Amino acid sequence: MIQELIDELNAVEDPALRGRLATEALESVKAFNTAVAAIRREAARELRAEGLTYKQIGERFGPEGEPLHFSRVNQILKGEPTGKLAKLARDAETKAGE
Repeated sequence: MIQELIDELNAVEDPALRGRLATEALESVKAFNTAVAAIRREAARELRAEGLTYKQIGERFGPEGEPLHFSRVNQILKGEPTGKLAKLARDAETKAGE
């Protein structure tokens, strides 16, 4: 599904239109990521309520053979952003508070 969108965007000849459509697609991806993250967070909360440990949740949520680390499960449960952009945002907040 995503590859089809990429192929369609690449096929647009007009660079201005291709750029605008790419921008719209990126905005949609942000909304998609937010919605999917909320679904995953709620699922993790339900499993915690059932008594599963962070490790057990990580085993169920990770790709086959690659469980999520328990600290990642903790971040999911808290709803904390992660990754490079989250680190940049945290660093910026730290500098602003100095």
